[in-house]
Amino acid sequence: MPLHYETVTPQLRSILEDLMGSSVFDPFYLVGGTSLSLRLGHRMSVDIDLFTNATYGSLDFSVFESYLRDNYNYYYCTDITNIVGMGRSYYVGASEEDHIKLDMYYRDEMTDACDIIDRIRLASLEDVIGMKVDVISRKGRKKDFWDLHELLNSYTIEEILAIHAARYEYTHNREEIIANFTDFSLADEEIDPICLKDKEWELIKLDFVENIESIQ
Repeated sequence: MPLHYETVTPQLRSILEDLMGSSVFDPFYLVGGTSLSLRLGHRMSVDIDLFTNATYGSLDFSVFESYLRDNYNYYYCTDITNIVGMGRSYYVGASEEDHIKLDMYYRDEMTDACDIIDRIRLASLEDVIGMKVDVISRKGRKKDFWDLHELLNSYTIEEILAIHAARYEYTHNREEIIANFTDFSLADEEIDPICLKDKEWELIKLDFVENIESIQ
């Protein structure tokens, strides 16, 4: 299935294709909302989230940073220390006014192998579902609800819960997740993502309430 490049800006696409085409970034794969938007075509996405399964501390981030400095007119790292920790966030692009956010982080090994589409390495759909549910388990942002709502076209709410349970068996708390699936207090304060399928936030919330009621 082709990727929905209409969900990202030309600059984001260019940077993503550049990073994925460079052997320097071979340890990394795309996750998060951008991976879902490219697959599903449901909303615009504005940043690049890359994860790696490499052993914590084994990668030399100075190599990545040298590449970013050398290949983009604008480069800024949010961390000025020498300690990388779990990863770093950057801003790269054409200029200080025209750039994208790039996150590069370690994480535990994925359950599934990456999918490779158009030479772009993407975390599997179910691995990303698990990550999205994990975010909602700690209070979801509007874009997380928007993403999972689109996935309700292909997965039941029970299947989505089971995907999280399989990947986060030690932290999975079904009751807490169910409660947070209908807690919109944080999301209500945020602006709507740019939706490409004419969805409305109030109807998205109603669908989640009805789906959760159906399993209680």
